[in-house]
Amino acid sequence: MYRKARAGYIEPMPKKQLHKIEKAFKAQGGLIQYGEETDAYLKSKNAEAITYNDKTILLKQNPGRASVFEELIHATQYRNGENDGSYVSRLNCEIEAQKKLLRNNKAYKLTEAEVEQTKIALQQYESELKAYNEKGGD
Repeated sequence: MYRKARAGYIEPMPKKQLHKIEKAFKAQGGLIQYGEETDAYLKSKNAEAITYNDKTILLKQNPGRASVFEELIHATQYRNGENDGSYVSRLNCEIEAQKKLLRNNKAYKLTEAEVEQTKIALQQYESELKAYNEKGGD
């Protein structure tokens, strides 16, 4: 599961906040990876961030708040068994993550650009799921 890269400037999460989140995630057995190699990999996937499972998150260097919080949401979804790896499960998890970001945007201190990006992503995922269901789930 990943946050798609979008055009435009996104204010980076403050380093102190990111390190605090990283420390807490590591204490739960998780790994947040970032660096030049990770940036190149994410760029090849047209992604700002990727969550592989409940313990592994890839972030671009200087990620925005929405990217960090979305990937933490996805890690929790994996931990709770909400993502079984299927296409529909992935879309449902993406939709729920976008909704949670929007519900908590003030607590997460998302910028207006991140809120707008999240609204667009939510619409896209909902449209994708609707189209899939209308085709009969093939």
